[in-house]
Amino acid sequence: MIRKGQATLEFTLAFIIMVALIAGLLNLWSWSNSQIGGRQGSFEGSRVAAGSKDSPGEPAVPYGAGQITDSQTYMFKK
Repeated sequence: MIRKGQATLEFTLAFIIMVALIAGLLNLWSWSNSQIGGRQGSFEGSRVAAGSKDSPGEPAVPYGAGQITDSQTYMFKK
């Protein structure tokens, strides 16, 4: 009986850890998927400006990652 209880406990702990890892990966994927459009547009705009003859050497559109908002966080909400 004790062995069966130990196996159940080990399975439960492993299952919880796997669910947390999968949820974290899905959260990261969702954030990166929502950021790629804006980042790619900024990058392409800066490449066009850098390749033109009027360019002073600095990109016309700054390239940077966006901030994570509260609506994009699914875990650890209070």
